[in-house]
Amino acid sequence: MMHELKMAVTLEQEVVIRLDSGDTMRGLPKWGADPKKVQLHTVEGAFWFLLEEIVHVTRIIPIDKIEKPRQEKTQAKRDRSYRIE
Repeated sequence: MMHELKMAVTLEQEVVIRLDSGDTMRGLPKWGADPKKVQLHTVEGAFWFLLEEIVHVTRIIPIDKIEKPRQEKTQAKRDRSYRIE
């Protein structure tokens, strides 16, 4: 859980957190001065949560930020030769 939260803060990704109360919240996490708390910026405002209250973290990774695989060059393009006259 902590690994996913740290990754989300570092990569500036949104998360969905599930609290021990059963509630879920979606927003952008940020660290504060207190290492036992995380701040979650949501559409409703910013909220602080104790890490011990969080039971699950899901990172939301936008598709447009995923590196797309490069197209492989065809054999013809790689072995292209030029005729000099």
